[in-house]
Amino acid sequence: MLHTPVTLDDGGTVAIAASVGAATPDVIGSRDLSALQRSADAALYDGKHSGRAALATAAHATVPSVNGRRAGRPGTAVWGRAA
Repeated sequence: MLHTPVTLDDGGTVAIAASVGAATPDVIGSRDLSALQRSADAALYDGKHSGRAALATAAHATVPSVNGRRAGRPGTAVWGRAA
């Protein structure tokens, strides 16, 4: 279904895509939800930027990001340990 363009009321079409981030405790080395979320988020944005699927690795656990942005950049906010 994601490969099927959506037809708008005016007859135009919009291409659809999806990106998903996933992290598991055994790969990340932590059961901490903030660490898992940060790792999944970093993998998600790796995939978006590379155009390829990216599963979270231990290296993603060290990326200080909030919603794919480096902490401290405009538009980011500190949220617990995720920042």
